[in-house]
Amino acid sequence: MWKTLLMKPTFACLENVKSRVAVIGIPLDNTGTYRPGTRFAPQKIRDAACNLELYSIMANKSIEDVGFKDYGDIVLPPGDTVRSLQRIELITRNISGEHNGLLVILGGEHLLTYSTVRALEDRIDTLIVFDAHLDSRLEYLDSNVNHATFLRKLIEEGVNVLHIGSRAYTEDEVNYVKSKSNVKVFNILDVYNNKLEFSDLGRTYVSVDLDVFDPAIAPGVSNPEPLGLNTYMFLNILKNVFNKSTSIVAIDVVEVNPLVDYSDVTSILAAKVVIESVGLYLSKTTEYNVK
Repeated sequence: MWKTLLMKPTFACLENVKSRVAVIGIPLDNTGTYRPGTRFAPQKIRDAACNLELYSIMANKSIEDVGFKDYGDIVLPPGDTVRSLQRIELITRNISGEHNGLLVILGGEHLLTYSTVRALEDRIDTLIVFDAHLDSRLEYLDSNVNHATFLRKLIEEGVNVLHIGSRAYTEDEVNYVKSKSNVKVFNILDVYNNKLEFSDLGRTYVSVDLDVFDPAIAPGVSNPEPLGLNTYMFLNILKNVFNKSTSIVAIDVVEVNPLVDYSDVTSILAAKVVIESVGLYLSKTTEYNVK
């Protein structure tokens, strides 16, 4: 029954129903407070991937023979955030139950990560978050369920979080994360000053908010913030995350906003993040050449 709640496109125009890499689009766009438009991202990212070479330079692997099992986009009830989150959690859990491999999630706003992590929580030891913002407010604009509060909810539920690249937050958020033993934050200065150290991540879920990149590189995001990562820095950190993880359960790419992008460069970057992530994932398993 849950499969009737999906629309069906294909990532990178390369369908393989036997692939170890599953893709799902989640066009959640309910709580944006600056520049709405993330609902259009999943298909834009798919389209961009169709025009990129399917070779991971970081893993030195081609993924053309692997392809993608694309489940399509979740159909969400317009304007109903609570029901949308429930549906995202239900469908993510069902897909995880029938798919033994990497789950790639195309957002959509960052609030969706609250539901996808909850759906996969029994399989996750560490949540890795690349983001310019901490998203750890108690509430924002009289709402405690939105893109600026989701991570605080997951932290309160006991999720172990490693946060990378932050540079925009409130004093309350800083004090909050400092008070929690299950959160480690490496801000953008830590990254630039080579103070980013971690080990033994276990089973990980990687969440990539594209605003972690400098807006000169990724202008098409809902909440751009100067002083961000460049692509080479990000991919090196991502490779280290994969190396220090026993397994990668899922990766999401969120907050791409095609309505404010320039020549689709942010959608292209998001597609490249997925391709490199898949290559790194496949390099961790000997059964990567599924045809």
